[in-house]
Amino acid sequence: MIQTNRFLITALACLLLALTPGVAAGPKRGKHLNTYAQQLVDRMVARHSQVKSVELALLSNKGCATVAATAAEDIGEACDADENAPIKTGKPDVEAPSKYDPVYDITQALHDASGKLIGAVGMDIAPAGRSRAEIVAQAAAVLNEMERSIPSKAKLLEPASRE
Repeated sequence: MIQTNRFLITALACLLLALTPGVAAGPKRGKHLNTYAQQLVDRMVARHSQVKSVELALLSNKGCATVAATAAEDIGEACDADENAPIKTGKPDVEAPSKYDPVYDITQALHDASGKLIGAVGMDIAPAGRSRAEIVAQAAAVLNEMERSIPSKAKLLEPASRE
């Protein structure tokens, strides 16, 4: 019975994703959705003080798009080179802080808990006097924590649970 209910919820989430206008580029831009993905993004920022923002993008048969983010305006954006390169190579894309953007922008391939590639996750991390290697290691640790919390891509699109 529980497996049947999970299957139905997952099927409904996938159907909703497929039927929602603009889903090829993700949900409507500028609006946080009350999904498990958004809950996970918010949890990572709350748990890790140097992580200033997170964007979670998922692959689909129509491409790749941001489905959850710290900044609502990022939701619905199609993936670009920052996300696509780590998805293809498995290597993180690391942009060092600049005069205009004082954080490391690190994007990594995202997998579910079983190791299946499902998208990409980008993080802005404040240097706080740490080296590039230390920042990249922190991003990898946060990614690992996220991936352990993702039983499947479909789970990310389900309604958020109450905590």
